[in-house]
Amino acid sequence: MTSGGAAAGPDALAGIDPDAAVGTIVAATVDGEAAAVVRHAHGWVLVADWCTHAQCRFTDDGEVVDGTTLVCNCHGSEFDLRTGEVLVGPAETALEVQALVVESGTLRGPQRS
Repeated sequence: MTSGGAAAGPDALAGIDPDAAVGTIVAATVDGEAAAVVRHAHGWVLVADWCTHAQCRFTDDGEVVDGTTLVCNCHGSEFDLRTGEVLVGPAETALEVQALVVESGTLRGPQRS
């Protein structure tokens, strides 16, 4: 995921069940970079697969709590999955969050403008 937000291609999201339970975190590769595809209470998002504090992988040490909060269990940082905002440190830098959509039963990346 590069600055400016590259859209997730169909291959990166292939095989992810769009009806998976809230709290599902799936590893993906987008534009050659590790990403986490996360289901929260309001839908799906794509984030880099590392915490902005110590680069722990969300796909290894993350969990979704309260429906919309991504917790990095390495050191306890918490992020709002709707905005990327840091809710609890030690992380100080927000996540870049890209909303994903379900079209015809398939999870798809955001449309490029």
